[in-house]
Amino acid sequence: MDIRRNENGRVGKLFIEEDNEVVADIGYMINDESNYVIDHTTVSKKMSGKGIGQKLVDAMVNLARENNKKIIPGCEFAKKVFERNKDSYADVWDKRE
Repeated sequence: MDIRRNENGRVGKLFIEEDNEVVADIGYMINDESNYVIDHTTVSKKMSGKGIGQKLVDAMVNLARENNKKIIPGCEFAKKVFERNKDSYADVWDKRE
């Protein structure tokens, strides 16, 4: 399963396509401090229950590490994933609301 990236200015997303259809994505904005702010995570019903949301959050964490940035998990799903993985995500977690 290939996670692709699309970024335009201060807005971007990581996404998974199947048969030319986006079946899951995680959207983010880049704020004034150059941090990533996750604003939504969406997984289609046909992909639900397969751990795709977790994989997208993991991909965002890797992107932040590669670019020396922090992440503000703004959507409820991302917040829950960060809380479950607080030790392994501590280096990139910006805990502002």
